[in-house]
Amino acid sequence: LDDAIALSLQGNINLKIAKERVIAARAAREEVRVAANATSSVNGGVAGNSITGADKSLGSSLGLDWMLDPFGERRNLERSADAQIEVADAEEDAARLLVLFNVANTYANLRRNQHTLSQNKLELQRRQSTLDLTTALLDAGAATQLDVTRSSARVLETRSQLPILAATITANLNEISILTGRGPGTLPQALATGLFGRRSQLSPTLSPDVGIPADLLRNRPDIRIAERLYYSAIADIGVARAGLFPRLSLGGSLSLNAFGTGPTAAYNFGPSIQFPSLPLTQAKATVKARYSDARQAHGAWKATVLSAIGEVDSSLSAYQASNTAIADIREASRLYKEVLTLNREIFTRGEVTLSELVDTEEEVAQAEQTLIDLRLQHALQFIALNVQLGAGHSPIEE
Repeated sequence: LDDAIALSLQGNINLKIAKERVIAARAAREEVRVAANATSSVNGGVAGNSITGADKSLGSSLGLDWMLDPFGERRNLERSADAQIEVADAEEDAARLLVLFNVANTYANLRRNQHTLSQNKLELQRRQSTLDLTTALLDAGAATQLDVTRSSARVLETRSQLPILAATITANLNEISILTGRGPGTLPQALATGLFGRRSQLSPTLSPDVGIPADLLRNRPDIRIAERLYYSAIADIGVARAGLFPRLSLGGSLSLNAFGTGPTAAYNFGPSIQFPSLPLTQAKATVKARYSDARQAHGAWKATVLSAIGEVDSSLSAYQASNTAIADIREASRLYKEVLTLNREIFTRGEVTLSELVDTEEEVAQAEQTLIDLRLQHALQFIALNVQLGAGHSPIEE
């Protein structure tokens, strides 16, 4: 499982896309207009005619523009862009957490299906043994043809489930390959051998550390995403409000000409004011809309926090319940096996009917399958609980 997760964190395509979104968000931050910028150019050439001859020219210019920000437009644009970077970072954490969740879940289902396949093969041996025993009793006149036919049907029923389970196991292996960013059947040999090999089912033994609510707020990527979107919406209000006021800037230019009638220089420098378009109805409507966006973002953040707390509480209860249920069904399975052993011994003496023996076999098979399924649920609930706590979203290595 560790190897599959490590490989997935390196090659998962969705995780790579999430990382690219972080790069794009940081690039967008750089696109925010800087407070001051300079421009420069150099030009030259030769122009003339047959009468006056050639006239050479060589000039250069330097321009400077400094945008004043008394109403906070640029400052709020920067705040909004910074918040979007943090949103992209949190989305990368969420993508990483989803990779961990999917790989662990698929691995748990793989081990469950492998154990179910082994269990069905064992059940097939039991039913075949019952069929052989019933056939021997028929030859001795102690059983009927109906008993033999019924035992044969049970053997075929169990055998029919084996190919389906094998196909499901193949699907689990293919899913793990895709999660690692590889095609089916292209996993590294060591990992493929380990996945095909017989391993025990996942069995969590550590108590999950729920921690305190503040930890939950820090660890859950979806809560951090909602929080930073709210901050971005607040900053957008400042940008919209700045649109109600004039824009102030200082600018100037310096030009030099090295040829012609002689070296010359020209310059200009001064402030400029750009007034907002009148009437201000549209600009005020934009401000009103940004306030509404901020209130919606705040509501979404509160809903995300409440949902996260509810998910953790429900998952913790389910995890604890499955832990108790496993202990009970494990003991029940042991007792059913004892009953089956006793029934098989006395069946040969005619003290137990074939129906009673078959019922006991069914009880053993059902109890063992229930134990396998409960182990799966226990593992899945442990995985889900840790994901809902935000555990594991931070990269193992960078």
